[in-house]
Amino acid sequence: MKKPLKLVFLILMTVAILPKEAQAANFIDLADETLSTEIDYLVEQDIIKGYSNKLFKPNENVTKAQVAVILTRALGLNTINIENPKFQDVTTTHKYYKEIAAVQNAGIFEEGRIFNPDAIMTRGQMAIVLQRAFQLKGSAPDYFTDLTEQTPGYKEILTLAYNHLVRGYEDGTFKPDEPVTRAHFSAFLARAMTLSKPDLLKDPAFIYTYAYYSLNDHQRYTLNYQYDHHDGKNDVWVVENLSTEQTFPNELIYGDDRIYGQAIARDGNTHYDLYLELPLRIGVILHEDDAGVTSGVRVTVKTTNGIVQAGEVQYSGVVILEEKSITNGTVKTYCFVDGIGLVKELHNDIVVFELLNRTMKK
Repeated sequence: MKKPLKLVFLILMTVAILPKEAQAANFIDLADETLSTEIDYLVEQDIIKGYSNKLFKPNENVTKAQVAVILTRALGLNTINIENPKFQDVTTTHKYYKEIAAVQNAGIFEEGRIFNPDAIMTRGQMAIVLQRAFQLKGSAPDYFTDLTEQTPGYKEILTLAYNHLVRGYEDGTFKPDEPVTRAHFSAFLARAMTLSKPDLLKDPAFIYTYAYYSLNDHQRYTLNYQYDHHDGKNDVWVVENLSTEQTFPNELIYGDDRIYGQAIARDGNTHYDLYLELPLRIGVILHEDDAGVTSGVRVTVKTTNGIVQAGEVQYSGVVILEEKSITNGTVKTYCFVDGIGLVKELHNDIVVFELLNRTMKK
């Protein structure tokens, strides 16, 4: 992924949906592959199921009762010995009484005389319940053209945008009063469930040793990465080829509370080779059609809690990113561990970088 070294802030996000008995690709009415990561995640978690005839019905609207059921599953809420919220339209014999009571007890839905279980959820209401359910923090600049401070869910929508859970429509609107579809609610939920803000930087206190396979000469090398200095913007890491004692170009790594970028230092270098906005969540975070994308890539977070073997260490809590070129089909996979940085990198199915060990500087 190419991004200018000059930091330009874009809000990156997309939309998706959830099922169970089948993987996302098996739903005959769900053709958009950009939804597959979120869908597959919720299928694996047994949160939402499709229909028996392999339909997902992504454009169907979601009711308040359905949201209560889905959130109860997603959050693992207790449905035993729950306090009766005493909604006049949700008696103890209601099909979803336990789930509705559970989400109300959890403070996700407000108290009141009626619940309206069959009422269609709007996108604005969806933002409110997700913010409450996952205790999300932060606020993005108000760039949605159809929001005002009087819009129900105004603050919560901006909180979801800040956390890269929503993006809105191409015309700059959010459409807070529109019904939320199964597809959209599923995407937003899966992202909220996998939200992560890891430290992707290498630790300057350590020397990193990688096994490296060169795709240019098809030779294997051992590389040492050692922090050298901060150039006013990037951490500069000196790379030494222990196999030949030659020095590779330095690695530049940029990181702050909201950005991660890495590049190979070159004369006249103006782009990061990998550029990410934080926090991360599963799903497509950069689409090749997004404004500002010049290299024709799609970046997808496959997981924020994976397991990867690198060297003799099995790492958990791994962020796995997939960068796919639409021009040549090349797929690069990056595996990051919080507080350690890159532990593995593959080009298609070939491992090109693998962390062997880290040694504390003397």
